Amino acid sequence: KTQTIGDIIETVNDISERTHLLALNAAIEAAAAGESGRSFAVMASEMKLLADQAKAATGQVRGILGEIHRGINTSVMLTEEAVKRAAAGKTRSDTTQRTIEEITAKVEEGAQVFQQIVTSTNQQQLGIEQVMQALHGIRQASQQTAAGTRQVETASANITQLAQSLMALAERYRH
Repeated sequence: KTQTIGDIIETVNDISERTHLLALNAAIEAAAAGESGRSFAVMASEMKLLADQAKAATGQVRGILGEIHRGINTSVMLTEEAVKRAAAGKTRSDTTQRTIEEITAKVEEGAQVFQQIVTSTNQQQLGIEQVMQALHGIRQASQQTAAGTRQVETASANITQLAQSLMALAERYRH
């Protein structure tokens, strides 16, 4: 979706560049028309202003998209790290489970076996805490991505409104 938004931004940027050229040509024609082209010169000035605003807005949206891309990349890296930690936690959990089964079979060995159970349980607790920390990091990255998406939606709405204004202005000058 961010690629699609990027394509839309390129289209709006192209429209603003073309509008800018049209405004420049209109200003030249207005100057050539002399006194009778004065109102046309005002229109050309407004078209140039709108084109500049559209170009500035596309630059802002590009910046926001860049932030979103960075947020997504960070989120992916955090997710990969969380998966690795979860796999390590599973391995530790499996190891703990096997150890506990062996300890249960050898209960008569006494205090030494009891100490192994305590050690294994501590390792499992550390693994679970690491997984919880990784999940917390994923949640924060997801919240940042959601905030970035809302910013892109706002910027897209602004670009759409600006494009509609440009189209209305262009339509008005066609007639």
